[in-house]
Amino acid sequence: MMAANILITTFGATWQIVPELLGFTNPGLVDLYAFHPDSEGIRNARHRAGIRPVDEVWLITTKGKTTDGAVREVRAWQDLLGPGRGPRLCVWQAANITDLSSEAECRLMAECIYRLVLHASERSEGGQLIVSLTGGRKTMSSDIQAAAAAFGCHALLHVIQNENYRNPLFQLGPDDFTRPLPADLRDAITPLVTGSYRRSPVVDEAADGPLQGAAYPVPFSDGSDPLEINVQRPELVLEVQRRQDKAGFLYCNYTHRLMHEEADANFLALYNLPPAMIRDLKDRRLGVDPQREEAELAWIRKLPKAELHCHLGGVADVADLIEIAAANRRGVEYHKDRLLPWLDRWRRRLDRGQGLPIRFKSLRKAVPGVPEPFCAAAFVLLFEERPELLDEVVFGPYRDASAFCGIGFKAYEALGDLQGSGLLQSEESLRAACRVLMRRAVLHNVRCLEVRCSPVNYTRGGLGPFQVARIIHEELTANPHCACSIIFTASRHHSMAKVRQHISLAQSLMAGDGPGFPNLVGFDLAGNEGAGSAGRMRKAFMPMMEKCMHFTIHAGEIQDVGSIWEAVYHLNAERIGHGLTLRDNPGLLKRFRDRSIALEMCPSSNFQIVGFRDNYLPASQGRPVYPLKEYLEKGLRATVNTDNPGISRTDFSRELHRAARLTPGGLSIWDVLLLIRNGFKAGFCNRPVRTTLLREAESEILALLQGVLP
Repeated sequence: MMAANILITTFGATWQIVPELLGFTNPGLVDLYAFHPDSEGIRNARHRAGIRPVDEVWLITTKGKTTDGAVREVRAWQDLLGPGRGPRLCVWQAANITDLSSEAECRLMAECIYRLVLHASERSEGGQLIVSLTGGRKTMSSDIQAAAAAFGCHALLHVIQNENYRNPLFQLGPDDFTRPLPADLRDAITPLVTGSYRRSPVVDEAADGPLQGAAYPVPFSDGSDPLEINVQRPELVLEVQRRQDKAGFLYCNYTHRLMHEEADANFLALYNLPPAMIRDLKDRRLGVDPQREEAELAWIRKLPKAELHCHLGGVADVADLIEIAAANRRGVEYHKDRLLPWLDRWRRRLDRGQGLPIRFKSLRKAVPGVPEPFCAAAFVLLFEERPELLDEVVFGPYRDASAFCGIGFKAYEALGDLQGSGLLQSEESLRAACRVLMRRAVLHNVRCLEVRCSPVNYTRGGLGPFQVARIIHEELTANPHCACSIIFTASRHHSMAKVRQHISLAQSLMAGDGPGFPNLVGFDLAGNEGAGSAGRMRKAFMPMMEKCMHFTIHAGEIQDVGSIWEAVYHLNAERIGHGLTLRDNPGLLKRFRDRSIALEMCPSSNFQIVGFRDNYLPASQGRPVYPLKEYLEKGLRATVNTDNPGISRTDFSRELHRAARLTPGGLSIWDVLLLIRNGFKAGFCNRPVRTTLLREAESEILALLQGVLP
């Protein structure tokens, strides 16, 4: 049976309520309120509530001469509209009840109302159920609202009558309601939407199963004559009341069972949502239908997020590179006499399409006498009017997402040679890069941001390590939208002397010897895992361990699981960057789960460096399955992060969506919310801040869930 849009109302002697209601829901049938002083407001109310024209009108009434006459008037009005016009009219009368003059009659009428609303909710599934609070006795209006609260409805309607027009309005006949109300009665009645109801969870969650219309039958007929409902006792009403009385116990039992079924808990407030909504969150999948991508991304963008693994040296896309280079325009202008011959040669080569690919590291000191980063900045500014050409120069074949898969660590790292240490050698560059990052964080509603940087690497332009750290700190902590922290990163492939310089800088800042650096929350070891094991670093890291510094270590990205073991057992890592090979050691995986050691997974860079299956890219189907979903199912605290968003051509929202794309069958919305919670839980900020961020994120997510899901 096709889903219907149904308007259901109780009905008494006032037959006019039917055209009054349909004038609102079906203005194409009769635009009753065309001359109303607030006709625009009425149209807007209909639009805001998303009300579609109804296909069927269900009337519930008593049996007797008065109501029989009212039904005839409605039929006469319907006939005047013309054959085949208007919704189907269905009328039910409570058998043996002519007037609600006793408690017993009121109870039986309530049973009739509950049954019909239950059946209407089933018949309108996939369509709309609109419940009217106008019509019949007040007890009938009360009962139909209670039934709507139990079984749900898209909208509650009411019609307000202006008492100044009471007599002239009642004197109107069926013919008067086939056209707009006349000007002298234009504000005699006003329709309004008074709310809506989600289906009550007690209707569906009980030991005896969901309430279904088949257990509480009502007569149906294709004819137009009124049907009688003959009920002996208020069975459905009593069952709903019984379940409502037990609702507290049922909710507790349901929540307890739900949490026990999961490997790890989601935001706790989610377990208090209606069971039907929880099922929807668990069933609705993201990342499986490319045509839904933009709608899904728009919704993900609204979610509060925590980002734990983002390198300052990799944040810039092509437009950002030009913005950062432009921040150095004064220095470029100062050295233009030396730079111009070199730039002219490059301009000619680029115009002829020569000199590609480019070794970007060679640009940094290309012109003698020009300090860093002005050669690199001047080169980038050659593309100020042609950013698409810079995109081609930097990414070449990797602009095709299918080709940007499994290219290896060395090729991926080279894509960032034009930024990072190439550009971040001046105060102007550092501030511009931080502003780019913070602007993106606000755009994507990132509430907790931990930025990785290597201050010692940014001193070739004349800044000292303390200056670099202070500049980054000032820029990243200037925006109140986001709680921002800093993690120092040392690279395995650099000399141990440089690693020790970063350690010494961190120690000085933590000890208070410098200008103070309260937002330094952790230390990271990054770079090619094959260039230096975590075990070799233990002695150098020991002073920071004595200061109780947080550690996050890149491991298990391109090396076997032994690299992860060393990071945990030699360097006491509380988080692991990537951890793709962790599943190869079940014992170590169990250790991660038991100790809540977090995984900072970066789907885009993992796909691009290692290569995994992507639901949207047929060419990737022979690749291995990304381990994220497996880690979640085993109760690991997996998080999703961007790594190098500019290099990976991603952003804070797209990365969550990419995680879904890399999961066979996609990720559910419930999974995405769990990943977000894991991000906040795993942050290195102090506990009170983390608790506040979690609570704020939870409240924001609950508010978002009241809207439309993607």
